[in-house]
Amino acid sequence: MSFAFGHLIGAWCAGKLYQYLSKQKISHTAWFFLLLGGILPDSDFLLDWIFGYDTHRTFTHSFFFLLLIPIIIYLIFSLLKSAEKKQCALLIGLGMSTHLILDGFSTYGVPLLWPSLGYYSFLSGFNPHIPEGGMLSAGAETLRQSVKRAIFDMGLGTAWIFYLWFRKRIEF
Repeated sequence: MSFAFGHLIGAWCAGKLYQYLSKQKISHTAWFFLLLGGILPDSDFLLDWIFGYDTHRTFTHSFFFLLLIPIIIYLIFSLLKSAEKKQCALLIGLGMSTHLILDGFSTYGVPLLWPSLGYYSFLSGFNPHIPEGGMLSAGAETLRQSVKRAIFDMGLGTAWIFYLWFRKRIEF
């Protein structure tokens, strides 16, 4: 399982690989959508925190959402008559795909075929039942492990920002 920085780094690596394989430069707008896609599936946490719902890793972690969002982006950019509609739609989908792949490496897994009840994990295979309780309602040991992973994720993010600063890709 990855947190925000891990998902952003995964999307960034996918973007670099895309540029290398396609020999196309990704525009600033398309980079925004790629990185947004890397964290967009976790937007369901907002529903959890604001309304008290337990929706994390449901519809936003499915093929349905993975297809829906790029189509919406493509249609919006078509209405705006933007030449970047294909690249932005493709890259938000790529960012979302990296998110699902990274979350697929948890034992919890992801509900790729939502609304079916099955969760898929690279580590534990198919689980036909919805896992009990979300991270926000977990026991003390689960929360301790989550905090450790979150701290590791912050370290990754700090290292990534330092790397970009060192390579003069960003300035403060």
